[in-house]
Amino acid sequence: MDSSRRVENGRAQATTYAQQRGETMTPDGYRAWFASLRRAHAVAALAVIGVTAILYPFLAPSSVLFQLAMAGGLILLLVLPHAALDQYAALIVLQPRLGRLWPLGFMVIYGVLAVSVVAGWMIAPQILLPALILLAALHYGLGDVETGSWWRYPDILARGLAPFALAVLFSLPQVTAFAGWLILDVPTASRVIYEWVLPVALAWQGLWALVILRSLWQTLSGHGDVMRAVVRVCEMAVIVLAFAMLPPLIAFALYVGLVHAPRHLFDFAARNPSIGNPSRAMVRVLRATILPTAMTIALLALMVFVFIDPATPHGYSLRIAIWLVSAFAVPHAVFTFLALRGFAGLREMSAEAGAQSRR
Repeated sequence: MDSSRRVENGRAQATTYAQQRGETMTPDGYRAWFASLRRAHAVAALAVIGVTAILYPFLAPSSVLFQLAMAGGLILLLVLPHAALDQYAALIVLQPRLGRLWPLGFMVIYGVLAVSVVAGWMIAPQILLPALILLAALHYGLGDVETGSWWRYPDILARGLAPFALAVLFSLPQVTAFAGWLILDVPTASRVIYEWVLPVALAWQGLWALVILRSLWQTLSGHGDVMRAVVRVCEMAVIVLAFAMLPPLIAFALYVGLVHAPRHLFDFAARNPSIGNPSRAMVRVLRATILPTAMTIALLALMVFVFIDPATPHGYSLRIAIWLVSAFAVPHAVFTFLALRGFAGLREMSAEAGAQSRR
């Protein structure tokens, strides 16, 4: 175990008693608390995904309708809460620039981006789809980025492309058919996937192997974090298992809902170390997700009841759902990048801003 790891453990242990008494932690102790939380979450999430991947082929119906219902449930219950905090990201980005008018700026920017995405699906879906995949890959990769050397950039790329590359490698016919249906051009989708996407997915394996080998080498040479390396290797193994055993849509929903989304919530709570009480900050973020999530689910249910005819083909309803999800996802990724996660890692609040937030 390297010296930095020992120091981190010592700081975390030194602040445990103070935390139990409700006292504030030092910024270093605050960060160490969330580092421990992220690792505990990784173990729990990977265990759930692994068990699901093993049992799903034996217990779950094979119908497409069941897969869509399960994926939809996972998105509503696990993915939606972390996106329900977009207004807080907008507050962080826009209030210093617009003052009290920041809600208006948020609605305008969010609306323009969402409408642009829907228009893109209608006008040029063959261009919009790869653009959305690249944006999503950047968003997922940045969710795990840490400060450090330039090696974090290959790590961002490897982690962000993982779910898309694995879906192509393990479910190439299904992915090709789905992409062709989505952009209304099966020949173009097939040509692009086989000539461009598949080679990129194969090359991604080498990139991820490079990231893993570097992490293991650092650990063996005494310059890395043993626990971080173990979690990273296990995370990749379990995600591979999920995409190998599960339908790609279910595997993707599990990845986003159980791996990505909770880390996003952690970022909201962890971005202000001057608060000094991480458990209270985490509870505050979780409480803030409840009302927007419930209202969104109720609104979606009302829209389905009013606008969706039971006789409407499932394919049409699925297409509209994908348009809506992607229209919400683009402003989510943009505001997250500007407010929480940049290429250098988590954006922390200044001490002055943190002091104001406690009053």
